[in-house]
Amino acid sequence: ESITDWLLYNLSIVVPALKYKKFTRHEEAKKTGADWEWWFVDNFSGLSLRIQAKKIMADKDNYDGIAHTNRHGLQIEKLIEDAKRKNSLPFYSLYHAPDGIPRVLCGGMRDSGQGQGVFLAGAVNLHNEYIVGGRKRVEAADLLARSNPLHCLVCCQKVGPGMPDSVERIYMYLRDYYHENIEKLNSNIDSPGLHKDTPAYVQSLLKLEEAEIPDWWEKEFSHQIEGINSILITDLRDNDRKRKP
Repeated sequence: ESITDWLLYNLSIVVPALKYKKFTRHEEAKKTGADWEWWFVDNFSGLSLRIQAKKIMADKDNYDGIAHTNRHGLQIEKLIEDAKRKNSLPFYSLYHAPDGIPRVLCGGMRDSGQGQGVFLAGAVNLHNEYIVGGRKRVEAADLLARSNPLHCLVCCQKVGPGMPDSVERIYMYLRDYYHENIEKLNSNIDSPGLHKDTPAYVQSLLKLEEAEIPDWWEKEFSHQIEGINSILITDLRDNDRKRKP
C-alpha cells in the first residue's frame, strides 16, 4: 500500500492531467481486492480500470500472491467480478525490478521493459492461466511476459508518439495488448470498461482542486467507491478540445 500511495501521489504531482485521491476507508479485501480505480476521461467518454497491486519476486514461486485467498474468497475473482459489475477492466499492477531486459507483451520495443519497476497485466488472463488451469509454479519472468511496463499505457509507439490525447487511443492500446482481458470479461457489453457518462464521484473530483476536496466527500459517495483504496483520474478534456472542433 505504501508503494502504491507513493507511486500514484508522485505521478499526480509531476503530471498536471492526473488527479489522485486516497480514501480513509478500507474495505478492499471484503469487496473487490482492488487497490485503486483509474479513470481516463475526455469530452466524449470515460474509461474505467480496477487495479490490484502485487509485489512479485525473482527465483520464487509467486502462485500464492496471484491465488491470494481470505475468508471472502479468491482476491483475483472478486476483482474480476466487481469489475464486471461496475463495467471496469480488471488489471494487476506488478511491482518488480528485473535484471536486464525482460520479455514483455510488446516484444521489447526499443527495450521498453529495461529499468522499469511497474508492469500492467490483465487479471482475466492471469486467472485463466494460473487459477482455471490448475496450480503451477508462477515465475516472475512468466508474469512479466504477460504484461507491459506501466508507462507503455501512455507512450506506446503503436498509438502514436507522446501522451495520448483521447480515451479512444488508450482503449486502442488495451485492445491491442490485453484483448483477452476485454473480450472474455463481459460478452453482454460491446466495449467493456467504456462509459458514455462518467459517474458523479468522478465528475465531482474533476471539478475540485486537490486542496478543496471536502471532508464530507467520502461519506457522500461511499456506496460508489466501496472496495477501493484510492482513485486516479487522467483528465484528457483539454487535449480533446484541441483535437476536435
